[in-house]
Amino acid sequence: MLSRCLNPACGTPFRYLREGRIFHVESTVTLPGNPEPERLLEHYWLCERCSRLLKVVVENGSVSIEPLHFEWPAVDSSRHAART
Repeated sequence: MLSRCLNPACGTPFRYLREGRIFHVESTVTLPGNPEPERLLEHYWLCERCSRLLKVVVENGSVSIEPLHFEWPAVDSSRHAART
């Protein structure tokens, strides 16, 4: 069950579906003694404020958060001026 925002720095309690964003993460798990992989569906929630800034990312079976927007690398103005 969802209880708090996935962002560990936030901790806003989950109360209503309309506040924030729920992420569904699907994975498969193979249990010992069962050759058929089982589908595992987990739910994560980011509060309204965090969902504007962060996204849920799954890498190597691990769920984490990353910034939603990234910054462009700084442009070397001397190189740009030389071309114009």
